[in-house]
Amino acid sequence: MTQTSKESAVFDGIVKIFGNFAEIFKEGWKTKFYKRAEDLLLIVSLTLSLGMVLQLGIYEKLFSILGITFVTPIFDFIFGEMDFTQLIIVAFFCTTPLYIIFCGIKSYRQIKRYQFGLDCLNLKNGLGHQPKVVEVKKLDQNRTRLLVKSTGLGKETYRSKIDDLRASVGELVESVRFFDKNSTFVEIFLAKKVLESKVLFSDLVTHLKTPYSFLIGKSQSGVVTESLEAVPHFLMAGTTGSGKSGSFKSLLLGLLESSENLEVILFDFKRVELKEFSILPNVTFVCELEEALGILERIEEEMERRYLYLEKHGYKSIDPKRDKLNRILLSIDECTEFTGRVPKYDHRYKIVERARLILDHLARKARASGIHLLLATQKIDSDTMDTRLQENIEGRISLRMNTMENSVRVLQNSMSYHLPAIPGRAIWKKGAHYEEVQCPFISQEDLDKRIQDLCDSKKFDPIKEKSILKTKTLSLKSTNKMIKKGDPA
Repeated sequence: MTQTSKESAVFDGIVKIFGNFAEIFKEGWKTKFYKRAEDLLLIVSLTLSLGMVLQLGIYEKLFSILGITFVTPIFDFIFGEMDFTQLIIVAFFCTTPLYIIFCGIKSYRQIKRYQFGLDCLNLKNGLGHQPKVVEVKKLDQNRTRLLVKSTGLGKETYRSKIDDLRASVGELVESVRFFDKNSTFVEIFLAKKVLESKVLFSDLVTHLKTPYSFLIGKSQSGVVTESLEAVPHFLMAGTTGSGKSGSFKSLLLGLLESSENLEVILFDFKRVELKEFSILPNVTFVCELEEALGILERIEEEMERRYLYLEKHGYKSIDPKRDKLNRILLSIDECTEFTGRVPKYDHRYKIVERARLILDHLARKARASGIHLLLATQKIDSDTMDTRLQENIEGRISLRMNTMENSVRVLQNSMSYHLPAIPGRAIWKKGAHYEEVQCPFISQEDLDKRIQDLCDSKKFDPIKEKSILKTKTLSLKSTNKMIKKGDPA
């Protein structure tokens, strides 16, 4: 090797080292350490400590122990004439970059690890450029998201290499997703253990052990179920193609199969989404706004009547068996027809404004009266659903959202935006608890058969006669008189 080539190799090595440090520094800055009080406190502590070391000359003893006393005169020459303020400034500009580099080491190593895995696939575009990992984000203990800059490589290229990628990174490949607005970036979702991409309703329904319970789905820890008693109102949201319609039907069917004293009122303004359930004797199917508003008003009155009954008898909440009163589930598909704002010149304005007030009233107050809300929508914002109504809905099932903003509005975080493009994959939120689930799938044939079996069982026939929509509407004054006589109905 010639002298020139040796010098060139040394120069390239130095450039590479500085380049690596620059990348580590960049990753450390991405951690946004400057927004965390504990990190800032640590930097201040390190700065003050280094300032004291320089001020008191403690470095002399340190260099003596290390056997590098020849460095001491250099430090004396540089720092000997500085006052404490100047030393603190120097210490700050020394400790801060080192701390940033320290913060970025873990992220840098992760990027290099996954970059090596991608490089093993030998993926190249027409110009010979390979995809580059620009971000690694740990979504939870099981899942990792890679953000990859991938100019000139299509989705099918990655799909054809999924098995190879699994072998090269040592993790299962959950899904690959391109950004709609910028197809030069691709998201690769990895998992140590992948949720099943399809779970059947028939396999999970046996887990409904208690009345008024319903299926959420299957998570890493097992089958997730809930009940109306624990979660009186809940919301399901998801973009087109996320599997919202099928998940909504599975949830509703599970609730019907587990319950007896349950009256269901379905608002389906599309007229076709939930039509299958209309043959059940305990189901009222509504597809007109005017009729729906009338029913909402009747339900609101029923709620007030039940509270008078509870007050009279000293009960805390309605017990269907004891009080001979059915639980009422008001289910609204595409609820923005009622919860969304419309301009004043729109002929629906008065109907929608009145409906919004009633739904808000029910969400705040109806829990103990045995009246429950199930709302479904594609997205949520201040125009599609009043924030007061949102605040009173504790249970939320968010399927995949196509924007981070929509996910944040439903879950207060971006979890459903980062879900893989698997129909039925969702985040279940109950209070402050979040859990990724695969919602159950049911075929149309199985759905029709199960609904017919419910009809044939005749378990809901008594509800048809006692439906609040078939009884005479009573004023609160006359209702109070009946309660004094001891008649709950």
